[in-house]
Amino acid sequence: MTITNTAAAVQVARALEQEITSNGWKPGHFVGRRQELAARFAVAPATLSEAIQLLRSRGVVDAKPGPGGGIFVAARSPFMQLSDQLLQLREEKTTVANCLRVLDALDGTILHDAVEFASESDIDEVRERAARLEAEWDSPQAPAAIWALHARIARITPNELLRSLYTNLVDYIIAAELEDAMAPSTPERLRTHLDFAAAVVERDHVLAASAVDRHRGASSAALHS
Repeated sequence: MTITNTAAAVQVARALEQEITSNGWKPGHFVGRRQELAARFAVAPATLSEAIQLLRSRGVVDAKPGPGGGIFVAARSPFMQLSDQLLQLREEKTTVANCLRVLDALDGTILHDAVEFASESDIDEVRERAARLEAEWDSPQAPAAIWALHARIARITPNELLRSLYTNLVDYIIAAELEDAMAPSTPERLRTHLDFAAAVVERDHVLAASAVDRHRGASSAALHS
């Protein structure tokens, strides 16, 4: 199993997105080669790959293989303008409670789409993220592992707007390192997140609905405690 540093991947993705936006780079602009970017940000190739995947899922960059290949600015659809607005939002004062309320409202649709549209490779990666979460549950890495699972499930939806909104909010929470103060690491909470993954793996809409209800209830209790 390839281990990546999810928090570092989010930071690299955020830095590259800021660079693209602040420089006004147009579609097709060459950002760099994977090896060069990994060295520049001092991260492992697997971590750089995760950062690139985050940006690709939002339509920020394209990755082209072979000679003359590398990472290029993607042609951004109108929906991708939302990423720019959320990037600005992350620089302002936004409470984690607001982010969590929006994410809770979107979880049902995100998980429904994941159950409906997951490919075999999606399922393999969701299963891997769930195994990592279970292994790291009682460690300081647990919050990042939780959000890595949420973000990977969110990348499955074919709804571009939904995917961009959800993954940007998850990125904010990871970068701000606020989530671990919001809810305890209980066995029930672990089971709920593992059921998110199991619903995708087993293509089980009933389990998905049950997990979303339990997750929403736990989040609401944490926010009002």
